[in-house]
Amino acid sequence: MKIEPTVRDEAPSGPDPLLAAFGRGVRLIELGHALFTGMPTSPNHPGFRMALIRRHGDMVRPDGGSASNEMFVSGGHVGTHVDALAHVSHEGKLHGGIDAQEAQTGGRFKQLGAEHIPPMLRRGVLLDVAATHGTPILPAGYGITAADLEKTEKRAGVEVGEGDVVLIRTGWARHFDDPQAYQGQQDGVPGPT
Repeated sequence: MKIEPTVRDEAPSGPDPLLAAFGRGVRLIELGHALFTGMPTSPNHPGFRMALIRRHGDMVRPDGGSASNEMFVSGGHVGTHVDALAHVSHEGKLHGGIDAQEAQTGGRFKQLGAEHIPPMLRRGVLLDVAATHGTPILPAGYGITAADLEKTEKRAGVEVGEGDVVLIRTGWARHFDDPQAYQGQQDGVPGPT
């Protein structure tokens, strides 16, 4: 994959603050869950399935070496992902008024697919709304308001800036081992309104 440099309309007036942050050290925080057969997924999408198709000993090389090999099948909406602008349409139109039927001719999106999203490197800001409400988990179906986010931002002592990626903690991931609760099919899940 070829990565093109970002083109700016005007030269920056000093060092890029994000690059400067890297110079001071970066902390990586894993937000994902391991993918496994039977993991919670939307009932509207195919779930994740994995099987060992070749097991150690099925084929052994003359030198005694052996290998296992897996095959997996997954819908594009399983686990952590970035939705492309082609994911949702309204009245037959995609973002920008693009005809949805025409855009998907040939089994893939000619425009607005995730492969057209440039690499992203952004400052992340965690807003722990559950902690602001004094609870480990927000209630099912709770609608997080702009006021909730503003209060949480002040509580955390951070200021969300243009281009920042905001991670909103609801505590709902604690239900991951209970697919029925996690999916919120009965009462919904907490999230921004």
